[in-house]
Amino acid sequence: MKKLAIFLLPLAFLFAACEEDSSSNPCESDYDQQALFQNLADGVILPAYAQMEASAAALDEAAQAFTNAPSAVGLTALREAFRTAYLDWQAVAQYEFGPAEERALRATLNNFPLNAQALENKIAAADYDFTNPNTFDKGFPALDYLLYGLGDGTDTAVLDQLSEAAYADFLSAQTAFILEAVQAVRSAWADGYREGFIANTGTAAGTALSLAINGLNEHYETIKRDKIGVPSGVVTLGFTNPAKVEARFSGLSLELAIAATEAAEQFYTGGSGAGLDDYLEAVNATKEGESLSTRILAQFDAALAALAEIEGPLQDAVEENNEATVTAYNELTKQIVNIKTDMPSVLCVAITYIDNPSDSD
Repeated sequence: MKKLAIFLLPLAFLFAACEEDSSSNPCESDYDQQALFQNLADGVILPAYAQMEASAAALDEAAQAFTNAPSAVGLTALREAFRTAYLDWQAVAQYEFGPAEERALRATLNNFPLNAQALENKIAAADYDFTNPNTFDKGFPALDYLLYGLGDGTDTAVLDQLSEAAYADFLSAQTAFILEAVQAVRSAWADGYREGFIANTGTAAGTALSLAINGLNEHYETIKRDKIGVPSGVVTLGFTNPAKVEARFSGLSLELAIAATEAAEQFYTGGSGAGLDDYLEAVNATKEGESLSTRILAQFDAALAALAEIEGPLQDAVEENNEATVTAYNELTKQIVNIKTDMPSVLCVAITYIDNPSDSD
């Protein structure tokens, strides 16, 4: 019942908005949706996928070079390629609709926290099937473990174990899968989905506007909950969970959370072109006498500023200075009502994904 109430709340606002005088009714706005969708596709989404494909290719190349001739220098290069690809992944993780949804891209590439024992079992069995979206033994979290967490985690221990055939073969199979998956999604966008996305106007479920708003919100909530809320203990009765951070072994957790939040803001603004912020301005959306668009942008700034105050790595911060982490969580949470309730209601779009129970705050 709790989930149902959460789901129906945006609909109540939606119907209230759509019952206003039609002269100012955003449900009947003549805003140029196709121009918005074209910029989101060509100015934000496709460039992000192109960048992700390039970094995934560089990661795979570094992995193949390392497995052919393991060395400390090769390990350093591989780790650098991993960091770049993992950061670039944050920009595309929120586009989990269309081709990405069909491939379950987010779940196959970044289910965390890692189940290290399941991963070890997979390596021992030479199991290179990474398509199951319900497991936590693959993708970037697996690479995080392989490159930083083997043995006692020292460079020597990692290098020694990665030089073993079973680990080397698994590593190269994993990077090849990441590259293939990203290439498939980018190609699907370029080979027809882009045109359909741009032409898919309206406000009903399944339209481009609905997909964009739902995609933005669903992933933003994973930033709030999974990247920050769970480790900080806010959503687990105050019990901190340092082992459940993203990128636990490399210590990249905080950097990834910031990159994901910045990507969400860029998706909202449309980068240098038309974005959801412009749509809200066009329909004169306000909240408490203030432009809703301005309010959303200010809250993105507040959330990013709070994240910047955390002294990483995040798994250390939640144990040593969790107050800063909780503050960041609270600032991230303040944005939820703006983008999940106010924006969808004024643009007459329903939130259609199913909430995690902890997302009610």
